[in-house]
Amino acid sequence: MQMTCKVCGTKYSLSEGETKNYAKFGYDPPPLCFACTQKQRVCFRNGRTLYRRKCDFSGETIVSMYAPDSPYTIYKQDIWWSDQWDPLTYGKEYDFNRPFFEQFKELSLQSPHSTLTNINPDNSEYCNMCEGNRNCYLTIGGDFNEDCLYGNFNMHNRDVVDCDTSNDNEACFFILNSFDCYGCRFTFDSKNCSDCSFVSDCMGCSDCILCTNQRNKSFCILNEQLTKEEFAQRKSDLMNGTYSMQQKNWEEFLKLLSKRAVKATHNVSCEDCAGDYIKGSKNCVNCFDASDCEDCMNMIFLSKTKDSFNSGFIGDTSELCYNMQAAIAYGSTHSFTVFESKFIEYSEHIFHSEYMFGCSNVKKKKYCILNTQYSEKEYKDLRVKIIEHMKSTGEWGQYFPRSFSCFGYNESTASEIFPMSKKEAMGQGFNWRDEEDIKLDVEKVIPASDLPDSIEDIPDDILNWAIRCEKTNKPFKLINQELKFYRTHRIPVPHIHPDERYRIRLSLKNPSVLWDRTCAKCEKAVRTSYAPERPEIVYCEECYLKEVY
Repeated sequence: MQMTCKVCGTKYSLSEGETKNYAKFGYDPPPLCFACTQKQRVCFRNGRTLYRRKCDFSGETIVSMYAPDSPYTIYKQDIWWSDQWDPLTYGKEYDFNRPFFEQFKELSLQSPHSTLTNINPDNSEYCNMCEGNRNCYLTIGGDFNEDCLYGNFNMHNRDVVDCDTSNDNEACFFILNSFDCYGCRFTFDSKNCSDCSFVSDCMGCSDCILCTNQRNKSFCILNEQLTKEEFAQRKSDLMNGTYSMQQKNWEEFLKLLSKRAVKATHNVSCEDCAGDYIKGSKNCVNCFDASDCEDCMNMIFLSKTKDSFNSGFIGDTSELCYNMQAAIAYGSTHSFTVFESKFIEYSEHIFHSEYMFGCSNVKKKKYCILNTQYSEKEYKDLRVKIIEHMKSTGEWGQYFPRSFSCFGYNESTASEIFPMSKKEAMGQGFNWRDEEDIKLDVEKVIPASDLPDSIEDIPDDILNWAIRCEKTNKPFKLINQELKFYRTHRIPVPHIHPDERYRIRLSLKNPSVLWDRTCAKCEKAVRTSYAPERPEIVYCEECYLKEVY
């Protein structure tokens, strides 16, 4: 079936698999392309843009994903989780004379939102969309990490800084899509490596610098095999703890990336999967950043999820999810920020609950509609009537309107995955928030270029300064835990704001798009996330394995 996206005008085909999925979940296909459906969901997720504001319950100063001038009621986390308030006091009876979305918006504005989604943190106050982190700082969307700083979508890491979409690493810095690594720096798309720096697509390697496509190698520089003694001598020059040398290595590394051979996708140990960055999964089609999943389609960022469709940021044990965002759920649809819950529809911020329809900020409840409690029979009967009403208003099967998001598009996670300008975003109906100047309580602000070149020469009182980012002029501070990490591992103090460092890493990750190309060696047709105009040499998996191994 040929379709045209009503938002961006892209023409696309509805596959047989998509048609079957829509029929299975019982919804008509919305006239939106893959990117536009994801944007609409993920604009409701803000992970990284944090503010200081007041708790509307206690008046305390708190860290929040909601700006100080947000119209929403915001409670400090421990208060939100406590019994000091009851979400059912905000309940409403359904009004069949008004659209559903209008009634839901009123409820969302009145019911208290938790300042962050940070479940069971231990000394990890500044984390968001996370669970079970210990001694972590600005870890976003990552769970069960310890002593980690500035991470995104990372799990089970220890003592790492600047780590994204990477799991089970230790003592690493500036890594992306890398797993089971130790003591690595500037490492991308790699696995089971130790003491490697400026490497890409390496597996089972140790003591390698400026290398790509290496397997089970040691003491290599620029893909050249050296003796242990030769390597040690050159390493002392290349990794001397100065920022100037680190930048030279980085520029050399970027040159290597543009010339290297690559496999069409980053998929590993998959069966009948199409997409990219898929690991250990089966029958996952048009999925990106998936691990240990099965029978999923049109999804991004999912882990241990089964039989789900058109969703994003779906966590372990989830099943039968449709049009969901940021969820660990079963049998749920058209909702966001849902954890350990079942049969949730058209709701937000639901925890440990079942059978919720049109609810906002509810925990440990069952059979509620618009935050009003019903018996099981009353709930089921009223749900049927509301669905018929929503069908008559054209709301049934649609996701929440973009304008309902608590966040500007540029505050949301959507802007990281699908970047747009202010004009483009507002033209597509998204909110936008103009950035404010950041004021830090510091003794002085120094340009990054004035920092000592060597980590050994950085003074202790730098913790009282702000550093002005050399790319954006945006000031940033170091924290004590961070400075200790740099000194321990002889890493120069960054000259770039953490947000900019994240953007740099993200720019080295392929987009959630597939193109039709041919293998540069055998000319076999491949689907790849490397756009046709990119300089890398793209191989099919068979030719790539022959070339590398």
